[in-house]
Amino acid sequence: MELDYSERVGMRVAIVTNEYPPHIFGGIGTFCQNLAEALAEKGTDVLVVAGSPEKAPTQTRTKVPHAVEVLSFPRGSIPPNQFWFQLKNMNKIRRELESCDVVHGQDSSAFPMLQFCKKFGPKVPWVITFHTNPQAELHLTVGSFLRGASLTDFFTYAIGFPSWDITVREHARSADRLVAVSDSLRDELCRGYGLDREALAVIPTCIDISRLQSMLRSQEKDYAEAGVSLFYAGRLYYRKGVLNLLNIARCLVDQLGVANFKLQVFGSGPLDGVCRSYVSNHDLGDHVKIRGFVSRRMLLTELAASDIVCVPSHYEACPVLMIEAMAGGKPVIAFDLPYAREMLKEETRMLLASNEFDYAMKLASLINSEEDRARLGRVMRNRAERFDAQSVAASYQTVYSNLIGS
Repeated sequence: MELDYSERVGMRVAIVTNEYPPHIFGGIGTFCQNLAEALAEKGTDVLVVAGSPEKAPTQTRTKVPHAVEVLSFPRGSIPPNQFWFQLKNMNKIRRELESCDVVHGQDSSAFPMLQFCKKFGPKVPWVITFHTNPQAELHLTVGSFLRGASLTDFFTYAIGFPSWDITVREHARSADRLVAVSDSLRDELCRGYGLDREALAVIPTCIDISRLQSMLRSQEKDYAEAGVSLFYAGRLYYRKGVLNLLNIARCLVDQLGVANFKLQVFGSGPLDGVCRSYVSNHDLGDHVKIRGFVSRRMLLTELAASDIVCVPSHYEACPVLMIEAMAGGKPVIAFDLPYAREMLKEETRMLLASNEFDYAMKLASLINSEEDRARLGRVMRNRAERFDAQSVAASYQTVYSNLIGS
């Protein structure tokens, strides 16, 4: 039965983002989908205003499950592509926002729409959620340009840094409420941009845990892989630490003598060829498989079948992959960085590595202990509850209500 939006009771919230539904594994698009659907389940009328990869000449309007209305505009392919769908359709979007009680923008996806609305209306309160720190992205991109950053990365995060930097400063000045997805990100933004810590709330990224766990169960293989299965999914570029992970796999085999594992690497990116050459040159073909980009269904099948999830990133704020692995009851090993300490809490001794050799040692320990893998998997599953979409949606509803009532 189709819902009549005009008869719904309660607040109406617009979510402004660069893509909806998500087209990649993880990311802001996944967060927005999970949040929008959870808000709708709780009785909030949700309008998503998003860019679209399609080259349609006009916007499209669709109604998707959970009573979420989606308004899509073609965004183009030239970075920063989130600017173009807003700039070309500013007045159309503004008219849509007039029917909303609160607008919730995602990072740079809401610039310059927020500033335009504050100047010309509609006069509705805005919430901005920060998902990353442009200063950290700049540092990593410049430092890694010759080690696995593409020209697109360099253009987006280095050449495009001034626009990102201005976006953060303008959002901090114009938004009615600011949110960071982690404590570590809040600390970075406060240090780098001189923001008041009390002005930044912390509400994490979210996933629909019950739906994910149901999907993982439905995708379980009816046969077991030989040895312990290690899982990596992400873009193949320097920031994600995939080359570090291959060094770690080599260390497991050559230095620690661990042979009963298979590392599955999912994703594509500028380091794809380098990764494949590394595996071939170091005779790791029996232990490492570069699988490339695969469908969401295939990815969940492999995640369900895995024993340990590897997140060797040099920088994250609140990564969706780590949350999904935790919710799936998988132990996650990461480098000892602020985001990982925050997410893994007291299990840092067994799951956080100080360097590549320490990472290999921790992997070896878990590879050789099914009991530890099962125990840590239970801990991870319990810890993932704080990232459930229902809990996160309730936190945002409180933020929205406070703004409407103020």
